[in-house]
Amino acid sequence: MAVPALLLDLLCRAAKQQKGGGSACSAGYPDLLVERKQLVQLLGESAAARVPVRADSASIARWHGVSSWLPEIFDAKSLFSELGYTLDVLDVQIVRGDEILVDLNFPLPAAFDRSYDLVLDTGTCEHCFHIGQAALNLASLVREGGLIVQAMPLNSYNHGFYNVNPTWFFDFYAENGFEILYFQGASDVVTNPTLFEPPPFDRFRRAPDNSILLMVAKRTRLSELKVPMQRKYRVTPKLGSD
Repeated sequence: MAVPALLLDLLCRAAKQQKGGGSACSAGYPDLLVERKQLVQLLGESAAARVPVRADSASIARWHGVSSWLPEIFDAKSLFSELGYTLDVLDVQIVRGDEILVDLNFPLPAAFDRSYDLVLDTGTCEHCFHIGQAALNLASLVREGGLIVQAMPLNSYNHGFYNVNPTWFFDFYAENGFEILYFQGASDVVTNPTLFEPPPFDRFRRAPDNSILLMVAKRTRLSELKVPMQRKYRVTPKLGSD
């Protein structure tokens, strides 16, 4: 998964809202696809100077296809520390060195009894074949009053198993005690981000190519998580008949 400047800006805003950070959990290691000047702009000169460049920058940049313009990859755990967060990373394998091994396709093991102030998913759920279970897992990790920041592809074909519609976010989170604080579409999010406003439920056409959906939601109440029914069937249970 990756965190370009647009998403890092959302994380910085989340840290300000939570007034000092806390505990954070990321689904997959959040590789920072951010130039030094962007890091300075978002964190400030002194904080940015304390975030080191990773020794494996070249291989990470090749994996994300950004080697031609991004020669250095900054260390995400150090950045989260500057924002006031301790960071746990969940993954199905050891990728960057200190991940907690968890397969989000299946319910979290009972031993993994944790909650977090901030949960981050900027490119993992769509790669899980059981995407609904992965979403339930991540939502369950958000403490009451905590935030989840999520980015999912809208029309990135063969990027993962799935592309996701706006109704997915609004139906799932609203049914499970979350309030959506921010929701936008964005195209070319890494190199040339352009924002647009997709409707939550109405049909729409001609979204820009290579678009993703960005969301920040707050967990306002703790309740047993459930699989939602899509809104258009919930509000019209007889499928339009009288």
